[in-house]
Amino acid sequence: MLMALGAPVGTNPRTRLRVPVLVAKGELAGIEATVEGRPTNVERVNGPSSDLVVLLVLDFSGDTAFPEAARAALKTAVGQMPANAWIAVLRAQDGLRVLLDPSGDQAAVIAAMQAYPGGGKAGLLETVEDAAKLGDRLLEKSTARVAVVYCTDGSIYNYREDFTNPVINSSDSRDLSRRFPDQLIREKVQKVTDALLGTETPIWLIHVHYRVDSINEAYQRGLQQMAEATGGTAVICRSLSEIPEGVASVFAAVREHWSVVVTLRAGQGRNTTVGLTAPECEMSYRQRFSVRR
Repeated sequence: MLMALGAPVGTNPRTRLRVPVLVAKGELAGIEATVEGRPTNVERVNGPSSDLVVLLVLDFSGDTAFPEAARAALKTAVGQMPANAWIAVLRAQDGLRVLLDPSGDQAAVIAAMQAYPGGGKAGLLETVEDAAKLGDRLLEKSTARVAVVYCTDGSIYNYREDFTNPVINSSDSRDLSRRFPDQLIREKVQKVTDALLGTETPIWLIHVHYRVDSINEAYQRGLQQMAEATGGTAVICRSLSEIPEGVASVFAAVREHWSVVVTLRAGQGRNTTVGLTAPECEMSYRQRFSVRR
C-alpha cells in the first residue's frame, strides 16, 4: 500500500503548506498565519485528537545490545499510542522497504519490529528524503497528521559511501580538509537538509548509540540539524539507560504535535517563510520551506 500511493510528490504546484507545530503552553485557538510577512488563510488546524499516521523507520546495524534496548522501548511507546494512531514499520537498509503498512493493531506493529533482523550498512542518510516524500503523499491524500520517526544506531563509518576521507592536497599544507576532517559529512548533511526543505512531513530521529569520536559527533549534530529543519527533533541517547526516556519523549512529541494548514498565494517565491501567532500560546513551529512551482 505505502509504496503504491501514486505519482511522486512534486508533480503539481503547491497551493497550501502543512506546518508542524509543538505547543508548550495554551491552545491554537485564534491562530493567524503569514507567508513571507503577508497575512494568509488558515485552512485547517489538526491537533492531538486528530488522526495520526507514523512511519516508523528502523535502521539497526551495530551492537545488538542497543537495538534490543530500542525495541523494548519502542514496544512500550507503541502500546501507549491512542486509538486514532496508525503505525507503519519500514527498514532503511538497502533502500526504504515497508515491513508493515499503517496499522492500528499494536500487536502487529510490535511483531513487525521484532521480526526485523537489522545488520548490514546504515541507511538513514540514503533513505530519509524518500521517507519524507512518502509522508507527503499521505498528507496529500488524507487530513491526518503524518510523522516520520527514525530509530537508528548507525555509525558514520558504516555507510556504503565513505564520508570520513576528504581528499587532501598533499602539496598544500593549508588544504582545509586537513583542518576539517568532517567536511564530507557536513556537505552531505546540508545536501539532505536542503532536499528535506522541499517536503512537509516532520521527521523525528532517535539515535540510540552515542559515539564520542569527532567524526561521529559531527554526524550526530547533522542529524539534529536535519530533524529540526523539518519541524521535528533528534534525540541522541548517550547510554543504554537513556534509551527508554529518549524513545518516550519522541513519541510523546509525535502524539502531541499539531498540523496547521495555510494557503499559499499565487506568485509566491520558492524559498518561503511562514509565521504563526496565537493568543496566550507558547509554541515552536517550522518556519522555512522550499516550495515547488
